Amino acid sequence: MTEARIKYLEMLQTSITRMAGNQVQLRTWTVTLGTLVIGYAAAKEGHPRAALLAALPAITFWIQDGYYLSLERNFRELFDRGRQNENDPPDFFMLPGRPSAKEWANCCWRPAAWLAHLPVLVLAIIVGIRR
Repeated sequence: MTEARIKYLEMLQTSITRMAGNQVQLRTWTVTLGTLVIGYAAAKEGHPRAALLAALPAITFWIQDGYYLSLERNFRELFDRGRQNENDPPDFFMLPGRPSAKEWANCCWRPAAWLAHLPVLVLAIIVGIRR
């Protein structure tokens, strides 16, 4: 493998790593904001309906999480093509393509995404509709 090809694959791997990092941050923010808002709403003198506010970041971050996961998958496909391509020097193509709506939705329902966002959403609804 040439040095140019290795550099190209490193560039793609950096993008893949950044997408994965973005997903972790979104999951962290969902849990942090969700528990903060739900905790306030469930407190002794809190307002239970305020827990429904936790649904907004949970849904928003869930959708973004699915988008980043679908982009990460597209970058992985680019990586595989770049690894298997025999052209030297590589073309340094870095546009992964837009994820389709179906691909995006499928990524939203991957366990890595829904296991972080859905529990916060469900808890917000349960606390928000009590009383």
